[in-house]
Amino acid sequence: MGNLDELFSWLQGSASGHRPARVVAPHLREESPALPPPGDIQVDYEGSLENAATVIAALHRGQKRLVFCESRREVEKLGESLRAKGVTTFLSHASLSVDERRRAEEAFAEARDCVIVSTSTLELGIDVGDLDRVIQIDAPATVASFLQRLGRTGRRPGSTRNCLFLTVDEDGLIAAAALLLWSRGWVEPVVTPPEPRPNLSCATWSMRDS
Repeated sequence: MGNLDELFSWLQGSASGHRPARVVAPHLREESPALPPPGDIQVDYEGSLENAATVIAALHRGQKRLVFCESRREVEKLGESLRAKGVTTFLSHASLSVDERRRAEEAFAEARDCVIVSTSTLELGIDVGDLDRVIQIDAPATVASFLQRLGRTGRRPGSTRNCLFLTVDEDGLIAAAALLLWSRGWVEPVVTPPEPRPNLSCATWSMRDS
């Protein structure tokens, strides 16, 4: 989040400025957000999803790889290409049933030499075990989304965060712009609502029901 102080004041509400408080995020204040060592972030132009599948199948064999796509269609197409190349591949996107997604995520967590291809459903929250690599097809919608995906790696002692961008068309090269913003420590601000109206609405309906 790019506006921590503003969000902090909003969370304090009417108490803002009346009691001691601070944002505890020293790594965001002293330097750019969680910059990995040089060489861990790479961008490569592939020209097609099939070419990207060839690269994924050839690189990092024996490792656990999480590949993000920006559409369900791309997830299905890339998954089909990887399986045709003999890669153990699992899929995760919102059109799959919850049980089917859960089975894929559990199998991926227990496997070793494999790939899971996903939309943003695996960007945060679900633990899929220790990841070796994150691969991004084209560019995510926001810098914040990239940081969430990057943060999936580098969790084991001795490992580092990494992300390989494989762009499949010229529009995908916007990934370079996202990386430039990230390198300058910029993240999208979060727009806060002026009042917690959803909570007020829920309270109103609850009072009416009772």
